[in-house]
Amino acid sequence: MSKMTRKASAIGSDGRDELVLFQKITRLLEILVRLNLKNMKGDRSQNDMILLLDSVGCGQSEIADFLGTTTNTVDVSLYKAKRKAGKK
Repeated sequence: MSKMTRKASAIGSDGRDELVLFQKITRLLEILVRLNLKNMKGDRSQNDMILLLDSVGCGQSEIADFLGTTTNTVDVSLYKAKRKAGKK
């Protein structure tokens, strides 16, 4: 049994309704974030988007998920950017 299922059964039927509503709202917010990112992308490169998302506090796994890439790609991009910034 997953954590969400256990939580829902412990909460009761009103809690299940709230959990379903919460999951729907979360899904809609994810869609809005993706649409906003797609709109922001314009002619920015993936590296620029990674740096932008990092600068607003997104974690590496969130960035990878939002941009449809791997956490390794995000990690390498951030490493190179920090190394480049240190050489200036």
